[in-house]
Amino acid sequence: MNKIKLYKNILVGLTIIIVLLIFLFTIDVISETEDWSFLNIDFENKNNIVSAYGTLIGGILAFLSILFVFFGLLEQRQQILEEKHLREQEEQQELRDKLKLLSSYFKSTKDTIISQGDTLKEYYQKEQESPSEMNTMYFTANKNFTRIIDMDPLSIYKAIRTNFSSDEKWEKTFLNIYSIFDFYSDGLKELQTKYESHIDFKVKEQRKIAHRANNFLSICSEMVDYYKIEFPETYMEYDWVKLANNFTTQYFAYLEECKLNNEGTNFRIVSDNLLLPFLKTATKLRDYPGYEKPICRQLVVESAAIRKNISEIEFHCIHYADDIEKQYNEYFKDDNKHLNELTRIKQQIDDKIVG
Repeated sequence: MNKIKLYKNILVGLTIIIVLLIFLFTIDVISETEDWSFLNIDFENKNNIVSAYGTLIGGILAFLSILFVFFGLLEQRQQILEEKHLREQEEQQELRDKLKLLSSYFKSTKDTIISQGDTLKEYYQKEQESPSEMNTMYFTANKNFTRIIDMDPLSIYKAIRTNFSSDEKWEKTFLNIYSIFDFYSDGLKELQTKYESHIDFKVKEQRKIAHRANNFLSICSEMVDYYKIEFPETYMEYDWVKLANNFTTQYFAYLEECKLNNEGTNFRIVSDNLLLPFLKTATKLRDYPGYEKPICRQLVVESAAIRKNISEIEFHCIHYADDIEKQYNEYFKDDNKHLNELTRIKQQIDDKIVG
């Protein structure tokens, strides 16, 4: 570009010199006429001078036209180079804009991962502490993972290669970007799938327990009816009847409390505060006065089975919560190695953008 400007300046200089020469030659020819006046020059009897002047001026003008052609070619060349330079600048700016876009997605993604990690932590702690409650969590609806994955990888590759060319590990940086985003994108999908499966399992099992508890209440009612039919006047004095009525009253009172507080049934409360006292009293009654009717034993067996089912569900929930805790510590805690690598790459990109 500088050489072209130099050549153009040389041509301009030659043109000026030639114009000056034409002017000087013209003055010299005019000066051959004595007492000449403007636009009234006498060239009679000066054929040789006029012919020589015309030949000289023709040659000079021909050379000048050649200079103009060269100047035009240089002008075209300069325009082509300027357009090429402009395209290169636009491409460089586009590649820098790619880095800025990556940096923006990196920040949003990191915030999303940490936010999702906080949700995971809150969930697994609740699930560990109260596995019988219907604990839930949400998954952030963020498309930053897929946005980067769906971006043209070739343009990202060019952006990294161009701006990190001085770094010998620039290609590793490019691969790490996709590795991290692929990992978290797939990891969150897997977590969500497992969570939905867990919730589906928990809902089904709790419905089974609720159905079994209702069946238990029916057995209590049936047993009271047996006593009432056999002992219509004194059936309320029997300990097994008192035990069944007492459980039924407490159970429905608890359900009403849950309804008023807009809470789901906590089967751990049912197990510890209702079924366990029932079993302790039933065990004493088993020793004395004993199973007065076969249905009395059925109540003991059924209540013990319900408590066992509740414990099995809680074991499954706690095991799942422990797995979520491992996932959190390994991948979603704010100082894990994957997030640190994400932060490191983002800082590198930001440095290139600023630089």
